[in-house]
Amino acid sequence: MAPVKVGFIGLSSTQSWAVWAHLPYLKASSKYQIVALCNSSVDAAKAAIETHGLPSSTKAYGSPSDLAADPDVELVVCSTRVDKHYDCLLPALKAGKDVFCEWPLAINAKQAEDMLALAREKGVKTLVGLQAGVSPVLLKIKSLIEEGRIGRVVSSMFHGTPKFFGESEWEGNAYQQERSVGGNLVSIYGMHSLEAIQVVLGPLKDYNPLLAVQFPTVQLTDHTGTPTTTVPRTSHDHFFLNGTFDSGATLSYSLRGGPAFDGTCGAFWRIYGTKGAIQITGPDSYLQIADDNVKIKLFEYGKEGLKELDAEKDEWSAEQYSLYSRNIARLYEGFAHGKGVTEGVLNWEDAVKRHITVEEIYKKANVQ
Repeated sequence: MAPVKVGFIGLSSTQSWAVWAHLPYLKASSKYQIVALCNSSVDAAKAAIETHGLPSSTKAYGSPSDLAADPDVELVVCSTRVDKHYDCLLPALKAGKDVFCEWPLAINAKQAEDMLALAREKGVKTLVGLQAGVSPVLLKIKSLIEEGRIGRVVSSMFHGTPKFFGESEWEGNAYQQERSVGGNLVSIYGMHSLEAIQVVLGPLKDYNPLLAVQFPTVQLTDHTGTPTTTVPRTSHDHFFLNGTFDSGATLSYSLRGGPAFDGTCGAFWRIYGTKGAIQITGPDSYLQIADDNVKIKLFEYGKEGLKELDAEKDEWSAEQYSLYSRNIARLYEGFAHGKGVTEGVLNWEDAVKRHITVEEIYKKANVQ
């Protein structure tokens, strides 16, 4: 089968999510081939092609419209700031290209709904960068529960931090401090961790959120940590939630800005059952990225000691794939094989539902 020809928007020469998460798989895969890049200018795209060792035949574009007009491009991948997604992908949708867009899909539910409507009208296939459903770690935890190792789940508590949204912030993340941009602690980091929790424990039925801004002024720093300037923070840096799953089990959820405890433990998640409990610990709240950087421990009531368990490995667990790229690789694989939501590969219909949840969280928290 001929590889899917990819036009990539946002794969720059510098280190970025696109470079860490998407590029390792796309360069190695026989199922996909990058045939074009679009950056802020043609020169910037050419520089990225050279930096990443892409073939000289890879075309360079300076506008999403030019990329969308390329007849060779079959799938457009977008990994830019969230507030750029809509304008970057509208030309691709109108041209009838399939699209893989990072999460969040757009700055709000209305934009996401408009994008989905156009995708439906054009009959294109869509994929969104919510990768928790294909994580071997999360599927391992889910299987322990389904096997009855801890009995009926009665409650769960999660405490985490993305290690951002404290008193100081790298200037590259300055845009996340402004809620209107659409990419922040709630929409990105909160939704990723809640998605992961629900992959394991099922859907939340009812919940009550609490949002707070504890650091209203943020000291920005350059890449060396040297202070540069300060900006106001209008997005939230603390996100709490109490809820009940469809199963009847309860959830206590806490996501806070700032460093990890002792610099190492940025995620502490316990699942309590009638016969035992499972504990997951890791460096940050990124459960959708979890791999061999997290520890899974099983405690079975009445038995001595804890069992430390490992998730199953596959070809994407190899060292050549960075921690960030492994579940993204699994998304690409699932998309190539036409898998749907039951296999954890989510499309834009799923993304719109998550956007609606974000807006419900703000509404329930009485945030205008």
